[in-house]
Amino acid sequence: MPVSDKYKTPLMGIWEISESWQELFDSLINKDVYYSEMNKIQSDKRKQEWLAVRLLLQHLSGSETYIRYRENGAPFLSGNTYNISISHTKGFAAIILSENTNPGIDIEYHSERAWRLRKKYMNEDELKFIAPLFDNQKATDEIATICWCAKETAFKALGETDVDFAEHLHVEPFRLSKEGFLMLKEKRTGQNQRFRINYQVTESYLLTWKE
Repeated sequence: MPVSDKYKTPLMGIWEISESWQELFDSLINKDVYYSEMNKIQSDKRKQEWLAVRLLLQHLSGSETYIRYRENGAPFLSGNTYNISISHTKGFAAIILSENTNPGIDIEYHSERAWRLRKKYMNEDELKFIAPLFDNQKATDEIATICWCAKETAFKALGETDVDFAEHLHVEPFRLSKEGFLMLKEKRTGQNQRFRINYQVTESYLLTWKE
């Protein structure tokens, strides 16, 4: 389907993936550019995600702009001054573009996965501030997922390697709502930067982004 959500400030969009990869491929402006790279992808699901990201970029930029990757795997655009961050999850793809900063974005579907894996990416202070929600599994799962997404978003915006999510990325206490923001402090670079991470909780997905 077309872009399900589009924002102008920042320039950001969500694509709900309901098409087959063949239908997505047919919608691209210049198919020949993508054909050989797409054929290296074995999984149909992965092809859908890969193509949805490029179609979403086509809609947001309004031009033939191509995604390339640096040695560390970070995406960048050729023929365009925008910085880009990309994410996808079951049934959705997301992109954020920024001319002046290094943005970050992450999208996840609702699940208990972030809560089950909490000890891999959360520190003791983070577990303490979400402790009052432990008797509400839905709220616990949501806030754990937002914390995970926020750290993924900050990691992408930070552009550093060897980042330990529990040690280097600290989510400050916040109250979960359907949309809002939280503050995250990074301790990887020695600059102790604080990032404002926006978030949104919908029935279909949880989204975080840094402009």
